[in-house]
Amino acid sequence: MLLSLVDSLRCPAHVEEAPLVLAVETWAGPRVAEGVLGCPVCHARYAIHRCTVDFTQGQGSVRRPSATSEGQSLRLAAQLGLSEPGGILLLTGRHAYTYDALASVVEVTCILVDGAETTSANAVNFLLQDRLPFNDGVLRGAAVDEPRAIEPFFADVVRCLGERGRLVAPVRSAIPRGVRVIARDDREWVGEVVDLTQPLQLRRAAKP
Repeated sequence: MLLSLVDSLRCPAHVEEAPLVLAVETWAGPRVAEGVLGCPVCHARYAIHRCTVDFTQGQGSVRRPSATSEGQSLRLAAQLGLSEPGGILLLTGRHAYTYDALASVVEVTCILVDGAETTSANAVNFLLQDRLPFNDGVLRGAAVDEPRAIEPFFADVVRCLGERGRLVAPVRSAIPRGVRVIARDDREWVGEVVDLTQPLQLRRAAKP
């Protein structure tokens, strides 16, 4: 667990934002090796073990990908628009295995879901169910692989992405509300989060 992430987190058991409190037991360099994230509202406790945060409270299982994406870091960096360093990325399944190579392209903080355990100072493993433990708009981008590419998970990813944040998903997956597709090939589509609060511009129809 990375200390820098705490202010971006919320309890996934609540619809409204409920900040989490960190209690550290041991450190592994700059990472929290053992500890607990607790919710002062509902008193839920999320264990940190071997630097991995378990937001399933021991009830979830890791959904390992059937194949990894070796050599795909440059492609993913371009899809996510990573021309500048900084920000938080969510990488699931096979995308989570690209982190080391991706970090050599651009400096970002990565949340790895359903991937191999990492010892990097700029990445952390999360065990998740369908709800994400992030405040609204804190993610810069997300790359979601099967089997996470489903409506409930997508809906929460869109909530956590900032305006114009990018989402990479399998080409056969449905496009969630609030996302505009900007690129597509035979493998994946790339979407950009749009501001749904902006009023529509109505124009008077021309007279026949």
